[in-house]
Amino acid sequence: MNLYRGIKRAVESYQNITIELVDRENELYDLLFIPGVGNFGESIRRLRQSKLIGFVRKHYEDGRKIVGVCLGMQLLFSRSEEAPEAEGLSLIEGEIIRLKSRRVPHMGWNEVAFKDTYPSGYYYFVHSFRALCNEVHVLATTEYDGEIFPSAVRKDNVLGFQFHPEKSSKIGKRLIQKVVECALYPQ
Repeated sequence: MNLYRGIKRAVESYQNITIELVDRENELYDLLFIPGVGNFGESIRRLRQSKLIGFVRKHYEDGRKIVGVCLGMQLLFSRSEEAPEAEGLSLIEGEIIRLKSRRVPHMGWNEVAFKDTYPSGYYYFVHSFRALCNEVHVLATTEYDGEIFPSAVRKDNVLGFQFHPEKSSKIGKRLIQKVVECALYPQ
């Protein structure tokens, strides 16, 4: 719930936008955030139990913007080493694997190098797993303990951030504003 409140505050600080917590299938939204902290398998189980998997897929098929944050980004993929029996949302081809470092979780501020107009800089991370996907979907990378991994991904109308923009001070706020801008005012 704290992750939801952080994203809510960050989004609502931008141009009088309101955000609501969705715990059941509802109307389609212009922008859907999937925050997450915890275990891949348990999170997918809860999404299935509350019948939100179809709700997320409807957003994808309708071309609505979807943004996964931290574990929410990992759920966008097909599977995870953390819960091999659980099938993810499969909105981006690839899988989630454990970080190679002996120092996990990767926790704290680290540099994110974006390939496009999103603001590169230092963002706040807390995770033990990372995405393994086609380079075409990698929007940003980060190096941790000698391992370079995708810290942001994109496919069609789906974005994923391995870090926490809502906990990343001014740069995180700028990133969320850019995401909202792109969702509400596409070029």
